Amino acid sequence: MVPWPEELKGQEMLRVTVIKSPSKCNTCSETELIVNEIAQNYKDKVEFKVLTNGTPEVKEFGLVTTPVVALGNKIYSMGKPVIKEKVEGWIKKELAAAAS
Repeated sequence: MVPWPEELKGQEMLRVTVIKSPSKCNTCSETELIVNEIAQNYKDKVEFKVLTNGTPEVKEFGLVTTPVVALGNKIYSMGKPVIKEKVEGWIKKELAAAAS
């Protein structure tokens, strides 16, 4: 396990999850690339994860249509492409809420 940066001790990392289809899905791949790129800008505060629909880890999100973008346990996008600026806005919003 990676040690916590000093300023984040006591704070949890924001979990950013992309759920993609087990079959080939161009929108899923594009969503994964966009979200990963934005998450890298916040890598000291964000844990980026990719899950495949149908696996046990996805069950906590309920029934989903891929691709899915979830921050924490909250689904922000389901079944449609995402826009880079919107993803960044969602991450900033969740990080601000966690800091307050």
